[in-house]
Amino acid sequence: MALIKLFLHPILVLLVGLAVISMGVPIDVFALKVMVLVAALPSASNVAMLSERFGADSGRIARIILVSTAAAFLTFSAAVALLQ
Repeated sequence: MALIKLFLHPILVLLVGLAVISMGVPIDVFALKVMVLVAALPSASNVAMLSERFGADSGRIARIILVSTAAAFLTFSAAVALLQ
């Protein structure tokens, strides 16, 4: 799940952004880069609080947050480097 969040989500945001730009929507390239980098961030910790409130599997959610935060050190740096 964490790998999907860290790899697939930014790629999808980039592809959708490029498609929207090609349709003529005036989106700045810098704004698209910012959107892709925000998508490349790890899962937020408030997801764990919401999972507890709504009775979801909090342990699994906490593990996903931990893995995505640890892996984001590499993937986020790679995304920044690729977007330069």
